[in-house]
Amino acid sequence: MNDVGKNIKRYREEKALTQEALGERLHVTRQAVSNWETGKNQPDLDMLEALAKALDLELTDLIYGKKREYPRFQKKAVVWVIVLGVLALLTLVNALFILPLQMEIRKRTFNILPYAVNSQAVLPLGYVAAGMLLPAVLSLRRSVEPGRRGKLALRIAPFLLPIPWLLTLLIWATPIWHPLWAMGTFFLTDPTGMRRMLAHFILPFCAGLCLYPAWVRLKQAGE
Repeated sequence: MNDVGKNIKRYREEKALTQEALGERLHVTRQAVSNWETGKNQPDLDMLEALAKALDLELTDLIYGKKREYPRFQKKAVVWVIVLGVLALLTLVNALFILPLQMEIRKRTFNILPYAVNSQAVLPLGYVAAGMLLPAVLSLRRSVEPGRRGKLALRIAPFLLPIPWLLTLLIWATPIWHPLWAMGTFFLTDPTGMRRMLAHFILPFCAGLCLYPAWVRLKQAGE
């Protein structure tokens, strides 16, 4: 019974009720509600039942608090984790096995299309999913919804995602002598692969990190 006062205050605030408003529902004074919440007095059984009804609770929830079942927070977070986890796993299989196979086929048959589509479109989308997976897992334990100031920045950041496709388009759609072609090849055809990694892995992954909290908007249960 020691936590009854804390529970009354918690569930009253969840309902956006003032002490006075709750008191009016129960035909008691605001001071009586305040005394319950601070532990100075304890409501009797009849009043507890009235409190539970006024707060749309089970009596046991009011006395002991609601039991948090798995998942602790919104169930759609689990769905996101499963879906994104599968996509991230498929991306890993793709990068380790399918892409090298397509590269060998390209060398033998000179058919570049399957390799190009996979490396420049499918894999970056997989890296977006991998980036989204991290905040999705975090959202099982705590809120990942940004504040007001962070939402705008996070919603702009995912627009980094089209950069790899724009660079690829520059290569395919412009003549070799054109400066735009040189811009595209600067990122995608360097010998070390670092600039290609930036365009095809780092930017999509970072876009995924921003995309999940900016658009999925999971809130912590009980807040």
